[in-house]
Amino acid sequence: MRALLNALQAGNRSGTGRYAGELARALAALEADFHLDVLWPEGLEHPPAGPRVRMLPISGGALRRLRTDHAAIRRIARESGATVVHYPANIGPAIAPEGLVVTVHDCSFFREPAWFRRDRAWYYRRFVALGLRRARRVIVDSQATAADVGEWLHVPPERIDVIPLGVGTHFRPADAATQDAARRRHRLPESYFLYVGTLEPRKNLPRIIAAWAQATAQDGPDLVIAGRRGWKTGTLDAAIAQCPRRDCIHLVGFLPQADLPAVMSAAVGFVWPTLLEGFGLPVLEAMACGAPVITSNASSLPELTGDAALLAHPENIEGIAAAMRRLMEDAALRQLLRDKGIARAALFTWERTARLTLDAYRRALE
Repeated sequence: MRALLNALQAGNRSGTGRYAGELARALAALEADFHLDVLWPEGLEHPPAGPRVRMLPISGGALRRLRTDHAAIRRIARESGATVVHYPANIGPAIAPEGLVVTVHDCSFFREPAWFRRDRAWYYRRFVALGLRRARRVIVDSQATAADVGEWLHVPPERIDVIPLGVGTHFRPADAATQDAARRRHRLPESYFLYVGTLEPRKNLPRIIAAWAQATAQDGPDLVIAGRRGWKTGTLDAAIAQCPRRDCIHLVGFLPQADLPAVMSAAVGFVWPTLLEGFGLPVLEAMACGAPVITSNASSLPELTGDAALLAHPENIEGIAAAMRRLMEDAALRQLLRDKGIARAALFTWERTARLTLDAYRRALE
């Protein structure tokens, strides 16, 4: 079997970009009887090629990627001899090649299109639906997304493979010296709650800010918000401007992957009660680093965390604030969640993700 993985999303600083890159590396590292071709952004460091792995660099920007996604993919698959073609970032091609496999991470574009720019919502709703109608297998990250794909896109369960994501081996507890160095490098406070992710409406940041202000009152830990600005961030800016402790909110932008373990390890708690998630990769990475986690009791997040996190309803500011107070006041609880989180995260590896994905490729050929 020869598979063609369209990993042109790998350079994107998003969850789908992380997945595309990590999956390409993990598939390339497998000792298995299959061949892999990878479409990869030219200029981006790529997995090592070899007898079973060929890297196919594609140059150009978004327009060139769009042409490759929707027009050139059948020719590329035919020339490479691929019998399976995998699109790992929600959308499928307008003209489907044989053996199409599509990964759908969540159905937020269908559930809440108002969270996104109108053109982006239209594009994803159209091409996710189009790709799934023609896909032999549909991969999802969680049972919650499998249910959504069935409800919103009418994909029967027998065509769906639930394959959780993994956590990189560099996500592990950092020692005190490494934590201090990261604090100095990014000008972080001594004590803080942490959010990491794209700044966008479904991440629920205004409620996180309101809950933090309620929980910490005058002298609790600061709030560090790390991530790139996405879209529709006006409500976030308004929430910061109206917060009585706004001087203790730190918007630090996108943090390099190399620094995330130390920044996560140093946090009093990792606060991530988002409104809808197909998986929640930052939660898994925070748990692997030993950060006590507060997250949502909705969508995929209880499925991911098990009993290794505090759960709150994402629209209940008082409930999120109460969970923050528990972490601030109870050192034994923080240690218990650290231990449980590390153990839970150890169950999720990118090698396992790659092996289960290879099984899905084989089912696509049956």
